Amino acid sequence: MVPVTMYLTHSPATPTVHSLTPFSSYEELQQFIFTKSCNGLEVRGLYNPNPAPQPLSGNELSATAASSSSYSGSIPTHSETNAQVAGVDELDTVKNDGTYLYTVTNNTVAIVLAYPVVDAKQVARISVNGSIQGIFIDGSRLVVITQHFQYYPVPYYTTGGPAVAGGVSTIAVPAHSYDQTSSVWIFDVSNHSNPVLTTTVISNGTLSGARLIGDYVYMVSTQPIGCSEPVPLPENILDGHALTIMPGQIYHSDIADYAQSFTTVIAVDVSQINPAPAAKTFLIGTSSNIYVSLNQIYLTQPIWSQTEQTTIQRISINGSSINYEATGTVPGHVLNQFSMDEYNGYFRIATSEYGYARVLAFQTAVSTVSPQQQTDLYVLDSGLRTIGSLERLSPGEAFYTSRFMGDRAYLVTYQRMDPLFVISLQDPSQPKVLGQLNITGVSDYLQPYDETHLIGLGKSSTNVTWENAALFQGLKLSFFDVSDPNHPVDTSNFLVGDRGSDSPALTDHRAVLFDESLNLLVIPVEIAQAQQSSTYPWAYNPPVWQGAYVFNVTGQNGLVFRGGVTHLPTGELPSYYNTNLFVDRALYIGGVLYTVSNSMVKMNSLADLTEIGSVSLA
Repeated sequence: MVPVTMYLTHSPATPTVHSLTPFSSYEELQQFIFTKSCNGLEVRGLYNPNPAPQPLSGNELSATAASSSSYSGSIPTHSETNAQVAGVDELDTVKNDGTYLYTVTNNTVAIVLAYPVVDAKQVARISVNGSIQGIFIDGSRLVVITQHFQYYPVPYYTTGGPAVAGGVSTIAVPAHSYDQTSSVWIFDVSNHSNPVLTTTVISNGTLSGARLIGDYVYMVSTQPIGCSEPVPLPENILDGHALTIMPGQIYHSDIADYAQSFTTVIAVDVSQINPAPAAKTFLIGTSSNIYVSLNQIYLTQPIWSQTEQTTIQRISINGSSINYEATGTVPGHVLNQFSMDEYNGYFRIATSEYGYARVLAFQTAVSTVSPQQQTDLYVLDSGLRTIGSLERLSPGEAFYTSRFMGDRAYLVTYQRMDPLFVISLQDPSQPKVLGQLNITGVSDYLQPYDETHLIGLGKSSTNVTWENAALFQGLKLSFFDVSDPNHPVDTSNFLVGDRGSDSPALTDHRAVLFDESLNLLVIPVEIAQAQQSSTYPWAYNPPVWQGAYVFNVTGQNGLVFRGGVTHLPTGELPSYYNTNLFVDRALYIGGVLYTVSNSMVKMNSLADLTEIGSVSLA
């Protein structure tokens, strides 16, 4: 244990009410940045000779097309992206509309006629400027979200060079900074073989997240601010026309942090031919994880400068209306978007902290504490004031995942065992643990099956005898029955592979295909197999198979393995040289299971998994 001494000069006895207000002038904005961000910390200024995003010329866009056959029948049932909130579509690399499949491959978007299978073929390929982060499909509109980085040299100097007359000796140190932009590209795909670019919106900053709600795409971008003058104002570019965000349109927080960023929220109605995007910009700490409900965007910023806390900004959204609503703070830091949830007007958030920077409840004191990781849960009202809390869950254990479902929360922590906590949030002011299940291994992701069952995706483990730890082994899928919240039960397990096995589904929920009505679960996996000659238990074993595992899932029988689908040729082992054939997404249209890799779309029967076709994306 490492003792930590803290000098604290304020008390949290009365919660501070935070808010965001617009700047009155450019001078006030610049003074705020240098006072809040640059005072007391050496922050190297970023040199950018052209900080504004640049409109793209026509030759930077291309679309190659092939002949397309149209399908005039009714659109069959089909899967959608596995999203956290119903009605809030999430950015992903693969989408489908029941007839066509759209997939990001080699930084392009391939459009594939997918149904019926007998007509399946690639009909078009779209290229845009920047790195494609994902896509949306909304009727006849295809939306592509990209990031673009442009590097610049930084004239940074330090002491130690030859003395100059009347000045300090300096040495030029080569370094680089970069200009970051995030973009929305909207294509009309009424004629799938000839997609037409209709609108481009470019915003300063890296992408923090994007969602599709109804016909509106909401994109959040974050632009770090340096400590050199002049401070560049953020800009958006609509179809080549620059729109500067003026100081009176920029809202700033009263919470100080070592780093400030312009965070811009943009709303675009993608159904319109010539949409007029709406935007609001906030000068806050760097936005990290976001949570989006049907009418709210919650931005989170970890605070490192004074306390181990997270700042939360609530932004209301309704079509093109974007409005700041409230600011709050909680101890600890957020793991991912599933650490947050909105329910019946309350915001629930789970955090992890070590406790060494917690604001203590006394005015001025010196305290020595021993850092120990812990998991906390807080309930906030619509004004983001904390009204309920449950703290110090599993001290000394790491926080792995959480899932909020109605008036319950499910949290997983881990050190040598996997405690699954069932927490009641029925009384928002008094969260309480109802039950706890201790099992070996750990769940990295929890997928709701129904109101009383959860699917856990994670790793099995073995204890390490020489220290208080464990070694992860192969993949472990669990089926949890929480119908009795006081006594949760692991009713079904599926274990496969040895140490080194992995799945994108453990860290990316969009890689999960789940449909309760079909009792269907599909996840991409890479299976490793232990070698008899291995003498190092901590070493990762070589992979022997990659593809999609298909399961039948029912409340009565739990998880039942049906089979696997791979894109690798028979007898070929997974390796660095064939990663383009690694399956990373699965979907279904009608009675057909589609698995997608960078180089192929393969079709198999949902009934018996027999192969019925494939389309090359190479």
